[in-house]
Amino acid sequence: MLSFAARPSVSSSASIRADALPCHRRWLGAGVALLILTGHVIAADPVAADFGKDIQLAPFVVKGAPLSISIHARTKSDRRYAEKFAEEVVEVAYETLDGSTGKGLVIVGAEGEPHPIAIMQKFLALAQAGQLDPSLTGSSGDVDATLKLVRAKMKMDNNPDLPPGMTFDTFVRAIPLPLEGAAAQLYQMAWAEGFDDARVEQRLRTVTRDDLKSDKLSRYDWVFYLPPQSVMSEVFKDVLNKTMKAQKMGVFKRAAVRTAVFTFSPVVKKAFEGIRKGMLYMTILRGKSGYNEGDIDALVRAYIREIMPDLKPGSNNEHGRVLAAVAKQKLANAEYAKDPFVKPARLDTFDPAAYAPFEGEYTRKPPETTHRFKIEGESFQWIYKDGKPRIFYPAGDRLLVSEDGSMTLGFLLDETGAVTGAEERWVRRRQTIPRKP
Repeated sequence: MLSFAARPSVSSSASIRADALPCHRRWLGAGVALLILTGHVIAADPVAADFGKDIQLAPFVVKGAPLSISIHARTKSDRRYAEKFAEEVVEVAYETLDGSTGKGLVIVGAEGEPHPIAIMQKFLALAQAGQLDPSLTGSSGDVDATLKLVRAKMKMDNNPDLPPGMTFDTFVRAIPLPLEGAAAQLYQMAWAEGFDDARVEQRLRTVTRDDLKSDKLSRYDWVFYLPPQSVMSEVFKDVLNKTMKAQKMGVFKRAAVRTAVFTFSPVVKKAFEGIRKGMLYMTILRGKSGYNEGDIDALVRAYIREIMPDLKPGSNNEHGRVLAAVAKQKLANAEYAKDPFVKPARLDTFDPAAYAPFEGEYTRKPPETTHRFKIEGESFQWIYKDGKPRIFYPAGDRLLVSEDGSMTLGFLLDETGAVTGAEERWVRRRQTIPRKP
């Protein structure tokens, strides 16, 4: 385990890439919809412009080795929360990397302060209205790309598992965020203006590209914004009230729902905290590992899967399960590196009749037919159950590629040349579907 003690800060170098977490969709849906975010914004007094005065070092010992991260918090309770939040994650990241997790900084937001995403959205709104300095075109493009990636990774927009009307914007204030580049610089600029909305907007209207070169956070290998813990309860309450109102529940149904929520809220809270910890784990790996994005995504999924409250066997040893899952995924990553998915080129010319032997039924659940391969003229169709046919194009003698290039379909033969099955393959995933006898 890790031990903490608050001391004056030291800092160091580099920055991280601001991507978003690949999330556990089921918990981001039904479960997290009950809990996720945060509460209610109140007027904040302007803060001091000297960002960094509240940073203290939190040193730990992991397997006998000393390491530390810096914590920026305005209250003792926020500092304790950040240290406890980071404890498990830093230990797992250390063992994943077989060494140091780097010089990191966790910034705990304070009640009343806007989330960095809100500042980024204001910046983009001014850019779209043509009210920013022309030199900031590249910066606005980077911020826009970061926000789109965060939204896509979180999978909250148009998610059928969420209550009606609930989107990414409903929960945004509770979502942690890696800070780097323009996003980090905009956050520091807002800090210097005391997070005063009018002053921040005026500052953004006059900022230039040179102004955004100043970045005190670049001293760290990675920087992570953590919304205040208090933010959870109010949004949980808002989501619950909006859901019940949308479904026009009566008094007795509302009481029953509140009772159920009270009963299961600890499970939901653990689920959402797991997702937030997964984002910190991702941030550390991005800042300090040499892994590519696919390797990191796979490790984060393995980590989150083990800390979700799914009543797994051996759940009393969660930490052991996490380390075992990460170690297994590292081996899988190494195997994938030997034979990575490569999008094949479509054949310019081909004979449709050459693929006729592959037509027929395939199954992963005998005697049911789960998949069918069908040729309609020059259209090659792969059909799962009664779903819409997916169109493929020849890319080799026994290989086809989907329209968007994200999937291949290869047919398998035995020593006599008989078709034994089809292999579906995507980036980092493959499965074989035997031919139905």
